[in-house]
Amino acid sequence: MAANEAREFGKYELVSKLAAGGMAITYRARMKGAAGVTKPVVIKQILPHFADEPDFVEMFVSEARVAAGLTHGNIAQVFDFGEIDGQYFLAMEFVHGQTLSKLLRRAQKTGLPGLPMPLALFVATQICDGLDYAHRHIGEDGRPMGLVHRDVSPDNVLISYEGQVKVIDFGIAKATSVVEARTSPGTLKGKYPYFSTEQARGEQDLDARSDIFAVGVVLYEMLCGRRPYEGELAAVLPRILDGEYPRPSTLNPAITPELEAVMGTAMALDRAQRYPTAQAFSEALREQLYSGWPRFSPAMLSQLLGHLFAEELAAEGRKVDVTPAFLEQLAAWQAQPISEPMGAQARPPGSASGRTSTASGVRTVQSRPGSDSGRLSSNTGSRPGLKPSTNGAARPASNAGARTISSASGRRVTSSAGVRVPSISTMAAPPLDGQEPSTAVSQPATAAQGADDERHDTPVEVPALTQPKLVPDYLRPVREAKEREEQERAERRQRLVMLISVPLFGIALLLAILHYFFAGNEAAVVPMGTQWISSIPAGASVKLNGRDVPGVTPLVVPNVPLDQANTLVVTLPGYRPWTKRFTLTTESGPPMRADLERLEPEPSAPKAEPTATVPAPDPAGPQQAAAADPQAGTPAQPGTEAAPVDLAKYNQVDYPTRVFVLRPQYNAFPVEKYATASIELNAGASYSISTTGSALLGQGRASASNTLAWFAEGENLSVDDSFGLIGPTPRTFKGVRKLHVFLLDDDTADNAGAVRVNLRQSKWVPPRLLTFDPNRNALVLEPQHQLALRGLNPDAIYLLTVRDDFAELRSGGTGRTRRVLCAESSQKSGRRNHRLLETGKRYQLTGADTLRCTFPDSRVEDNAGALEVDIVDVTAMSRRERAAALRGASR
Repeated sequence: MAANEAREFGKYELVSKLAAGGMAITYRARMKGAAGVTKPVVIKQILPHFADEPDFVEMFVSEARVAAGLTHGNIAQVFDFGEIDGQYFLAMEFVHGQTLSKLLRRAQKTGLPGLPMPLALFVATQICDGLDYAHRHIGEDGRPMGLVHRDVSPDNVLISYEGQVKVIDFGIAKATSVVEARTSPGTLKGKYPYFSTEQARGEQDLDARSDIFAVGVVLYEMLCGRRPYEGELAAVLPRILDGEYPRPSTLNPAITPELEAVMGTAMALDRAQRYPTAQAFSEALREQLYSGWPRFSPAMLSQLLGHLFAEELAAEGRKVDVTPAFLEQLAAWQAQPISEPMGAQARPPGSASGRTSTASGVRTVQSRPGSDSGRLSSNTGSRPGLKPSTNGAARPASNAGARTISSASGRRVTSSAGVRVPSISTMAAPPLDGQEPSTAVSQPATAAQGADDERHDTPVEVPALTQPKLVPDYLRPVREAKEREEQERAERRQRLVMLISVPLFGIALLLAILHYFFAGNEAAVVPMGTQWISSIPAGASVKLNGRDVPGVTPLVVPNVPLDQANTLVVTLPGYRPWTKRFTLTTESGPPMRADLERLEPEPSAPKAEPTATVPAPDPAGPQQAAAADPQAGTPAQPGTEAAPVDLAKYNQVDYPTRVFVLRPQYNAFPVEKYATASIELNAGASYSISTTGSALLGQGRASASNTLAWFAEGENLSVDDSFGLIGPTPRTFKGVRKLHVFLLDDDTADNAGAVRVNLRQSKWVPPRLLTFDPNRNALVLEPQHQLALRGLNPDAIYLLTVRDDFAELRSGGTGRTRRVLCAESSQKSGRRNHRLLETGKRYQLTGADTLRCTFPDSRVEDNAGALEVDIVDVTAMSRRERAAALRGASR
């Protein structure tokens, strides 16, 4: 895009290109509104190779939706996101300023070794405040969302010219990692120098403490002028895992032991030893900031940006004022060098600690790292609010010999770029001996002070200006020599690491294999206990977690895992199986007894005489003959057949009840038996599937739905991955051989509409279409294939708690499920709604008179286990009390 060429992009107008990265291109843009109203924004267009990945699109839409809900002064607001002409984009708040990375580079070019200490501490606190808000963000369901940025770095921190600090690109790193994990499995990508130790290990369960580590790295870079871990990936990762980096105080002697301890806590290898929250880290940094600079003003950050980027602001027609006090403080900061890691380099002549100068009649003191002069002086003779003269190491030990002149706070000074900068309320102390400012700023400031000496009587401390022109003459060659030496050492270390990394990797792999075979079994030992089980009648067989237990009841069940959910199944021919879910917490659990229920009751008719062994034709038909006593020599007489087994209690529950139980033995339905809408798929391909249109299950708009239930068949699918709900938001399916879609209904006579299921494999393969017809594909389940909870009050509000348990739809670890498909319905409103209930969670139910639940399955004969659901009427509770109940601990 040409510099002055703008082009349309939906309701936006792209003005100029700001940056291009590995994931997106960023534009400065205008959002056009009614009556010609425009708003400056930033448009981030996702690159096509990411947009073609269904996994990325799904994650991008999900994370962008979350980011749009973040409203905090230290987070750049996301106004809009979506797709225009096949191009996915984010519309973000336009922050008139610079990235922290660009600020650091510009500062070093102007002679600043890093960001001045009070400004670095302030920026870090602002980053922490924004992250803490996101980490604690509550979703619409009232539960914490567990957001993690994952990519905190100077590139993702914006600083406005007004001094505001904002974090950008929340959630984008997580979306990008989805594609990178597929295209380059087993590799680490991203800004690896800012990785936490768990990120360097490739772990995915990151939490807020990973962001805290990254902020610690950013603070290290701001204070020390370099990152703690420099070099190529192969050289950096081992040092991150070992925590091997130069101590901050060896690079910047101004860093106190207290601040170094704060940084060390944030960058601890074990995340359990870091600050638990970003707020705790922020409070520790604020304590360091305001204990050393009690009258610190954020306006200093604005002035620093205005001075460093004066040319850019002048090109925009903006004026920036710089105060003499700020220029003096800037000169002091520029004269403060950053040490080498070992701190053994020679000092330039004349800069020894404690040297005094009397050339201008002023005594100045050079402080030593770790001495008392590194803290804020409490001397009553000092001027209140005096700023430290360097990054924090050198402060006046005494003002007894200082020459006092009048303050120049009322005047303005113009920078070399012709841009003026506004003054701030407090004046910083001048540089000390051995840290003289450059002549470009020291000479005008001195002249101005002399001019005002006779008109004002406000005393300030003035440093000695002995031989100011010698400072840049010897500091620059020394600094350049140190940089070249450090660069050469880093290159040698990198070459050495590359040479030995391959054989070391092979040795580590061999050791890991040996450890797996010889020590892996011992390390993976799970504590076991025993459980006594008896039954009435005795002699029953027992299964624990799907495996047979030797012997019959009564017996002791050995090898029961402790602190885990276990399933006991007791079976005896002629009796209904007895199932018990339990968690053993001690080595010997309390005794259990299984009261088995007969499948058929004892015959009520007397036995026939032995001579009547050949029955006459039974006019009542075969059903009565099939109910004859199996132990008798004759069939039962008409009217004396056994009563049918009552399974209604397993398939229907009437409210009020405190709990209802979902058993896959009695509440699962075989999918192939019903007329679902189905399609054959390639199990080796990946599909992005979504829905369009809507179906009416009954009369009225309340019954309209664009969400469908689905069941997938595949060789390696776990039960939890074999059924669920799908809607307009694309969802990725892998390893699916056949896909079924359906809805649950109680009557299909008044259904209407249609839902189209779009199946997209890739841009080179034409998309496929599956149509759901509610007249043919809405399922009216037979009673034995579901559980119906009836008698609910549509005007009441119920709290459902699914206990932390699991059911088994097939044997093996992949056969366990912790979810069940349910449908709410109301005859009064015609409302139909489908939802998934998951174990360990709580749900609010209202507006329904019936709740139907079932387990979609391909084979119901091998099912076991049960899910228990508590139900409580919470209508009388206030909204706040109900929200608190929903957030309560799971059972």
